Amino acid sequence: MGDRAQVLIEDVGVYLYTHWYGEDLPEIVRVALSKRWRWNDPEYLARIVFSEMIKDEIFEETGYGIGTSQHGDVSRIVTVNCGEQTVTLLDDAERGWTFEEYISEPKYWFYEDKEEEN
Repeated sequence: MGDRAQVLIEDVGVYLYTHWYGEDLPEIVRVALSKRWRWNDPEYLARIVFSEMIKDEIFEETGYGIGTSQHGDVSRIVTVNCGEQTVTLLDDAERGWTFEEYISEPKYWFYEDKEEEN
């Protein structure tokens, strides 16, 4: 069935879609943001995040997409807001961080926090 998820670059209304790597998407966004490139430029940051998403599958026909609307069957959405420099993760809950908070934590820390809440 896939592991569908999207990144929303809120400032420009662009959705970046993955069909198979929804569980990994928060970490992929963290890696892209940790480069500290173009945090104030949503169009460039969208490309940087998408490049990180597809870096190992750049010439594949399927698995990724770019659009202007949310898919109805995604398991999570990672929202990036350049103007406010925030990241929000919406899956079973909604949690948010500043860019600095988001990149400063070790890999998969957002899942550990979620497990502690349950």
